[in-house]
Amino acid sequence: MPLKGKTVYITGGTGGIGSPLVEMLRQAGAAVTAHDLTKEGDLVAGLDKICAQLQANTPDILINMAGYNVLDYCENQDLKAVVDLNMMVPMRLTQAVLTKMKARNSGQIINMGSMTALIPLPHLTGYVASKAGLKGFNDSLRRELGGTQIKLTYISPRAVRTGMNSGVKARVNELTKVKYDEPNTVAKRIFRAIVKAEAEVRIGWPERLFAIINANWPFIIDSGLQKNRRIGEEALKAEKENQKQGRTAA
Repeated sequence: MPLKGKTVYITGGTGGIGSPLVEMLRQAGAAVTAHDLTKEGDLVAGLDKICAQLQANTPDILINMAGYNVLDYCENQDLKAVVDLNMMVPMRLTQAVLTKMKARNSGQIINMGSMTALIPLPHLTGYVASKAGLKGFNDSLRRELGGTQIKLTYISPRAVRTGMNSGVKARVNELTKVKYDEPNTVAKRIFRAIVKAEAEVRIGWPERLFAIINANWPFIIDSGLQKNRRIGEEALKAEKENQKQGRTAA
């Protein structure tokens, strides 16, 4: 699909993957509006206002990329905050653009998921649930819109070398030998998916294979991820101790 002259609204457009993607879209001739957290405030808090703006000025392309993860025991996570940003925001923004996209019988919606939605990892319960929920929403809506020219794309990257993979998450990734992709590489793949209007993109090998195994024989992945669970527990224990020592020193 030619992008010259297309209007784009993107959340997460100032992040590690979003920044190079926005630049690629603009170089292709698209007029891109990126939500800026520092200027426009929190997405969740301002969701009603943003939805109203998108209903009034519906772009040709909506890209839902904003999100964050938390690595911790389930009982310690702010599940509402994780689910609100990772799932409810893209669902509501998608709702906001549908009426005019249907009237035009054209449009494109890209939802940023995660391979962890297909290979659920321990200590990422809120993030996994939100991304898996977003995939279900995306797939259901794609089929619902099968009689239209509105295209939906779900992107499932593996770990990307951005700020989301820092701190205790980076330590766990290091110990479990997680493979990273560079933000620019992932942005290029998303750009290609937009141009080709691909339905789903899964990035990373052997992660794509593990996703198939998990879907059909989850007990195999259950067993394999017990080592990851133990590594995560040790990392969280060390993190808690470091925080305790920091408070003592202060």
